[in-house]
Order: sequence, then C-alpha cells, then structure tokens
Amino acid sequence: MGTKSDLDVFLRPRSVAVVGATERPGAWGSFIMSGLLSLSYPGKIYPVNRQADQVFGIPASKDIGEIEGPVDLAVLAIPDESVEKEIRACSRKKVKGITIITAGFGETSTEGREKQEALAGLARSNGMRLLGPNVSGTFNLHSNFNASATPADNILPTPIAAVCQGGYAFYDILSSGWTKGLGVGKFIHTGNECDLTVTDFLEHFGRDPEVKSIIMYIEAVRDGRRFLDVARAVTKIKPVVVYKAGRTPGSARAALSHTGALSGKREIYQGLFNQTGIITSPTMELLLPLGHALIERPPMRGPRVAIITVGGSWGVALTDALEEAGLSVPELSPKLQETLHSVGMPPRASTRNPVDFGASGLFLSVDTPFALSREILSSGEVDALIVHGIGRPGMYTEDTPHEWKVFLDIEKEQIRGLNDLEKKTGIPILIGSHHSPWESQVVCDLNKEGIRIYNNLYEIAQLLSLMYDYWRKKPRD
Repeated sequence: MGTKSDLDVFLRPRSVAVVGATERPGAWGSFIMSGLLSLSYPGKIYPVNRQADQVFGIPASKDIGEIEGPVDLAVLAIPDESVEKEIRACSRKKVKGITIITAGFGETSTEGREKQEALAGLARSNGMRLLGPNVSGTFNLHSNFNASATPADNILPTPIAAVCQGGYAFYDILSSGWTKGLGVGKFIHTGNECDLTVTDFLEHFGRDPEVKSIIMYIEAVRDGRRFLDVARAVTKIKPVVVYKAGRTPGSARAALSHTGALSGKREIYQGLFNQTGIITSPTMELLLPLGHALIERPPMRGPRVAIITVGGSWGVALTDALEEAGLSVPELSPKLQETLHSVGMPPRASTRNPVDFGASGLFLSVDTPFALSREILSSGEVDALIVHGIGRPGMYTEDTPHEWKVFLDIEKEQIRGLNDLEKKTGIPILIGSHHSPWESQVVCDLNKEGIRIYNNLYEIAQLLSLMYDYWRKKPRD
C-alpha cells in the first residue's frame, strides 16, 4: 500500500510558510516557529510577518506571494477575518496544503460553521487541502518536522501515529509519556475538520509503512459509512485504538463548543468500533500505553493470568483489578504448585495464584523469580504473567550504601531476565512497581533501557484485558 501523497504535505513538506510568524511569547506564530526550529528540519522555513524583517533570525516576507521559492505547506496563525484573503494568496502561490491554526469558526456558531465550509470549498476549487481550522498543528519526527506547539524535547520518534480532534490534552499525555519512553512519531490534530477528517488520516496512516499502530481521540465521526470501510481495512494490518470523547450529555456539549462536533450516542459508536475491530480505550491516559503494548508485547491469547507478587496485599488487589476487567486468576494445579516449591518456594509461601514471592524471603535471588516464571509459563495453565513489587523506592545518591546498591542491581537483573523470558516464550509478562521513574532508581534505569514497568494496578489489568480483546477481534487468514 502506498502513502497518499496529497496528505504527505502535512507531515513531510519540502517547505513551510508560517503566516503570522512572530517572536512574541505566547503567540501561535511563535509556537509554530519554535517547533519547526526545535528539530533539524531539512526543508525551507519561510516566516511571513507584515511588520518584521526577520523572525528568529530568518528573513521574513511581508506576504506569501513575495516568497521566491515554492511553498508546499502554509500554516496560518492569523486573525479569523484574514483567513479567506490568505487562502486566496496561497492559491496564487500554488500552495498544496494549508493548516489553519486560527479558531473562531464552527466551534462558536452556525455562522462560523458556514464560514469554514466556504473556506474549504475555496481551497478545494483551487487544488488545495485544508487542515482545521482550530488546530494546534502536526509533526513527523521521522522527518524532523514539527509544526506544532509541543516541545520537541518531550516527544519520541516511535512507530505509533496519533490522529486527534483535540490537541492540547494530548500534548500533556505525550509529555508525561516521554518520562516512561512512550510517544508517537507522527501526530495530526484535525480540529473542526472543514475539509480533512480523522478518517482521511486513519486511511493515510494505514498505508504508511513507518506506522505500526494508530491511536485516536475522537469526538464525532463526520461520515460514518466511510469511517467504517476505512477502519475495517486498516485494522486488518495494524492495531487501531480509539478514545471516544463526548459520551455523556455534558461532555457532548463540551465537544460542540470545542471543535463543533455533534457527538452521537455511546452505543452507536461502540457498535461501530466493534464492527471494525477497533479497540476502545476506556480512558485518555491509556491510549499511549495501549498503542505501545499492542505492538511491543506478545499477543494475549486467553483470559488466564498468573501473579507473582512481593507482598500479598498487592496480589489480592491485582486479582480484583484483573477479574473486574474480565480476566481470570485461576488457582494453579497441584502439580504446578509442587513444581514451584521444588524450584525454591518454601512451604510457608503461597503458590496457589497469586504466588507470594515476598513470603519466600528470597529477595537476593536472581534465579528464583526467573525459575518460577519459567515453570508457570511452560505449564500451559495461564496466558499472561504479572510480576509485581520489584522496583523498590529510592534513588542513588552519594550516601547510598553499597549494600543497598547491590540489592537494587539484583532487582535489575531479575527484571531483565523476565523481559528476556517474555521474548523467548511469546507470552506477555508485565512488570509492576508502585513507583515511577522519579521514585525508583531501578525503574528509572530500566526505563532508559526500554523495559516497560507499570506503576498502576488498573492500568496493568486494563492493558491485558484490551490486549486480549484485540487478539479476539483481529482478523485471521
């Protein structure tokens, strides 16, 4: 499948004109220029400002028509009353795509909706595509292109693409995900969708070989039939995860004033997603971890989960979370329990499931948790394993005792071994710690190595449940 070339202009343009470019802090023309300059973008950047001779050291033009070279993409960060005039100027310049940052259109009134539809008609009649209005931009980290308001030092070039009808909340998710090695390599904010829609970019990313999974924030779908057809085709080749906003009367009202989206009933959308193989994320915060899990972890082929925990209370709480998410925590067979005792678990420690490693007293053993995990996974009695409670609190300082550092190094080896075991067995092993990378040296160091450690019980349970949901829905030859 080839990539649709008319949408490439929003993700890998050869040249960008920022109309309304400025150095004024807090202005959108400043945000977009800063984003473009934050990476080694190989294309041409043309600031357009009627008053300034240069913006961030780059010579500025008074009008887009004054630019000598060709312009692939124009980003408009100007007052709403000037947008139509600028689109006509872009037409004369033979610009291919226009991103309209400007708000104050369909999200505010019926008159604004009619105005943005007229702008879309004007652009299409002149062979141009419009993104927006009311958007915060786009980025493609694989091409060092960042025409958005998100800081470049808080985003990672992963094989995940995001398509969102809202932008700023997703930037917050990207910034917090960055600390855990989570991110998206390509991002599109569609805003009011007077021309291009989430469906267009879902189709585009479905054909993009650099994209392995797609996550989406949707308030409303403009053309349900086309979305159905496109989603069915895309989910056959890569996972698609959607957070559907505007599910309640209050949030539907908020969506109308946010992007002008008329949200439909929850049941209708859930039926639509079920028909297409789309996975529905229950929260916005889970979008990014789930997008990663579906391409990084082995498939979850069944509902049975084993738990090895350091601390019996965590095991009980995890069991609640898993079973409330629709999974099961079965009691392990007497034969398997006997095997677990034979590889190091003392008689006093529970091996029924959860397996209470904390009661074994074998905290300094690298081999025992690995042996327990290996025996559980090779038994055929479970479809996934959670090891929770390693990754203790505390960061290294000059005063950290050597003995404590040795203990933390042992924990690292335990987790690395489990990570390797997941690859060898092809069965998901999720490592859980209550502590974040800022609270645990073990979690911090292994996070830098690309090893995922989850610090929320319900996130672990939901991830496994949705991974199983994806495996059940995924079309098979």
